[in-house]
This record gives sequence, structure tokens and C-alpha cells, in this order.
Amino acid sequence: MKRFLLATLLFSIMSFTSCSSHTEVKEDQVPGAVVSAFKVKYPTAVISKWVTEEKEGKTIYEAVFKENGEEIEAEFNADGSFVKEH
Repeated sequence: MKRFLLATLLFSIMSFTSCSSHTEVKEDQVPGAVVSAFKVKYPTAVISKWVTEEKEGKTIYEAVFKENGEEIEAEFNADGSFVKEH
């Protein structure tokens, strides 16, 4: 039982430390290519915030906005290429 608890604790710690951290940033800290790509893809959207996170050694820029009353997050690479929407 002790081994199981220890293994569970170690797994939890490893999972927690491997999670990427999100940092809110101002739009003027977001590369122009990212802002431009966002405006082309979502021309009527109003951004509520920009967030950065590190994934596999790369900075990902995430725009959080509402469209049709639904909160959406769109991720872009620093060069403005679209990653995904969720």
C-alpha cells in the first residue's frame, strides 16, 4: 500500500511539473505576424486576452475571444501560422 501511495504521489508531482504554464501578455507583446494572422482568420472577433505558453521549446500565442457568445481560444506560432482552435 505504501508503494502504491508513493508511486501515485511521484506520478502526480511529475504530471504537475510537466504542465505548461500560461502567462497573460498585452497585445503589444505579441508578434505582429500573430496579431495579423488572427485578424485575418477572425475579422469580427474582439480579443479578451492574449496568453503565451511554452510547448516543446516553442512559444505559442493564444488569443482568447468570444464569437457568437462562445469563448474560443486560438493558438498561433510566433511566425503567425495557425496551430489550433479550442
